[in-house]
Amino acid sequence: MRATIYARYSTEHQTESTILDQLRRCREYAAARGWTVRAEHIDEGISGAAFGNRPGVQSALAALEAGDVLLVVDTTRLSRSQDLAPLLTRLRHRGVRVIGVLDGFDSDSRTARMQAGLSGIMSEEFRAQIASRTHSALDMRARQGRATGGKCYGYSKTGEIIESEAGIVREVFERAARGEAQKAIAADLNNRGIPSPGSSWERKQRRSDGMWLLSSIHSMLSNERYTGRVVWNRSVWRRDPDTGVRQRIERPESEWIVTNGPSIIDQATWEKVRALSKPRQFHGGKKGGSPRYVLSGILVCGECGSKLVVTGAHGAWYRCSTHHNGGPSACSNSVGARREVAEEMLLEPVREQLLADEAVDLAVSMIRKWARSERAELTRPAELDDLDRRIARLEAQVATGALERQDIGPSLAALFDRRRAVLANSWRSAKAASSFNYETAAAAYREAAQNLRESLQGPAGRARAALRDILGDVVCRPENGVLVAQVGINAAPLLKAAGVSWNGSGGALFFYDTRRLARIAKR
Repeated sequence: MRATIYARYSTEHQTESTILDQLRRCREYAAARGWTVRAEHIDEGISGAAFGNRPGVQSALAALEAGDVLLVVDTTRLSRSQDLAPLLTRLRHRGVRVIGVLDGFDSDSRTARMQAGLSGIMSEEFRAQIASRTHSALDMRARQGRATGGKCYGYSKTGEIIESEAGIVREVFERAARGEAQKAIAADLNNRGIPSPGSSWERKQRRSDGMWLLSSIHSMLSNERYTGRVVWNRSVWRRDPDTGVRQRIERPESEWIVTNGPSIIDQATWEKVRALSKPRQFHGGKKGGSPRYVLSGILVCGECGSKLVVTGAHGAWYRCSTHHNGGPSACSNSVGARREVAEEMLLEPVREQLLADEAVDLAVSMIRKWARSERAELTRPAELDDLDRRIARLEAQVATGALERQDIGPSLAALFDRRRAVLANSWRSAKAASSFNYETAAAAYREAAQNLRESLQGPAGRARAALRDILGDVVCRPENGVLVAQVGINAAPLLKAAGVSWNGSGGALFFYDTRRLARIAKR
């Protein structure tokens, strides 16, 4: 039996040891039954309220096949919402069994549907009760003028002014009031080595290098708290049940709780800054949307790890976002790439090595070779030899009188059961391999390649989505005044479309050339 393990913890108050304990318990459960653990997937610090924002559970669900077992310590690790029951129904339809090691859940049992439905309802209600109690407690603290949590640069946790930070706040507002660009302010603060607001936070994700960026200055200049007006309950964050993405929803002003606290800047400075910023609404008044360019989110700075963003008139350049927003002290990579040149040079190896007629013909011939090798490799499973040795060893001990047959009867029965299961699984694998249709797979691969060609010629959003799986992250480093990109071509999406699961020593990477360096453009 093949087992896949999934583990998750949801808050910063839990640690990696929680994951390790979950994995340990699931491994022990599998080992006690002679099951083979084929993969382990985890999500760290992510709520179980949705599936869309959990890469671990997404990869686990995608990898499961008929006959597999998905092991979790309990079903709340898989989901804490009423989505649990429909998920288990879909897995059951695919022939996947789900077992909760500690809560005794088994999707093959007669009571599984009832247990899953009740678990989802109780988990969802439990989360709602916690949210309600937390909101009620914070409401009381806000009405009493006490701190309600959240960190604000310039203030302590209890709301007192930290003078060393307050001085920086006043400087930022005064410079902005004089009309100085926010980007220039951030670059100057970085150049002077002044730690940013989040430099002391214990972050496990996102940046933790203590650098000021344009967003840091923007947030500060938009925060009315610095005038002494403290507003609580202004908005609520709601999580999309499908994607898991949180969205900020503004509450009616009648629900706000407004109190007065110590001010760092005066009202006149605040109003002057707001008046100067109104025409642009900070960042041009635009909300985030779908990527507009083919390589958005794909190019990564090799110096600091940030994404490259499109800058300049009409989106002319790809540049390191940290350098662009925080200056040379935040990241030294000042080299940019012409957008048109970068896109052409990075699409070139995809067209040549993956989509050219010769490349497609080579891939099809490799699929044919794979099909032949699969049919030829109908060999005796290695585990079968081990089981036969163990059975023979026990039989020999009975023959010499060292053991009584009635004493080892259950052990022998378990070994014979496992032997039958291994043989049955081997037979199913052999049948699947022998029934693999090369012609169908070849046609599917050619069709997938054609679809990819059409995607790359279509709108930027569609092309980017196709390239995301093919290129992954493309690391770009400055070398002698030019930006150099290392390009690897991953054909796994096309192979998957053809029904081929590539499990060789090279993994799923195919036509992978780590030596290809594309000199993108001079600055």
